[in-house]
Amino acid sequence: MKNKRKRNNSYKLVLFLLIVCFSGCKTKQKLSPTASKEEIKKETAATVPKTMKPQITSLDYEWLSYRMNVSILDYTTKKETQNVSAFYVNRKDSVIYIALNKFLVEIARVVLTPDSVKYVEHFGSTYYSGDYSFFNKLIGFNVNFKLIQAIFAGDDIPDFEPNTFLTEAGDTTTVYKSDLRKNKQLNLSVSQEMKTNLQHKIIENNITEIQKQTSLSAQYVDFVTVDKSQLFFQQAEISVPSEKLLLGLKLKDIKINIPGPTSVNIPKKYKLMDLK
Repeated sequence: MKNKRKRNNSYKLVLFLLIVCFSGCKTKQKLSPTASKEEIKKETAATVPKTMKPQITSLDYEWLSYRMNVSILDYTTKKETQNVSAFYVNRKDSVIYIALNKFLVEIARVVLTPDSVKYVEHFGSTYYSGDYSFFNKLIGFNVNFKLIQAIFAGDDIPDFEPNTFLTEAGDTTTVYKSDLRKNKQLNLSVSQEMKTNLQHKIIENNITEIQKQTSLSAQYVDFVTVDKSQLFFQQAEISVPSEKLLLGLKLKDIKINIPGPTSVNIPKKYKLMDLK
């Protein structure tokens, strides 16, 4: 029973990490497709930091979908201990759909709209149907639809002020730093450090939630062309130091402007999830 509970909690944590992983913090350098820390220092040593809005190339789409292989790695050895697959679908500003599968069997699904959250976990035969307080209780801080949508599209987090950063431009990367950004609607304060490549795509997006010091680490590599001219990453590594959790993500079947599934059914026999 203990092992089953631990396994179910791992799947829950994977799903919720997928919600917030693209806004990670304290990013390591090992998968970086650009320069090392020492090289970056050399690149930026001669530059004078400026305060400016970040130059980020956002994905232009109505529909976005992709499949992911999610490897749960041992935090010390980095050997794979578990793996699941995930399917992500987003109709911009309307709905987000995420399904987790193991051995071709769906184990969990979440469907988000700007006003609602529906989550079904098949292993525990439980569900949630309500508002975004769901995430606050599970990951410790507030999120909303626009934040999650931006994260999964590889964009900067929206509606945080000020929208200016201390900027250091190198030969191949640009680093943006802010000690304090606030989202009044979410009552959320963060510090943030982003790094972009020459195409102005985010390759690292480092965020620390200030009040509880929630920490994630993320980096993105292997960009490919989608929809003829737009770039999107194919791999990412996410670490959560406080939980000693390490995830490796590999994306495939990235599709733009092709509709996908957006619904979830809650079986009558399922019980309401206890979030306490």
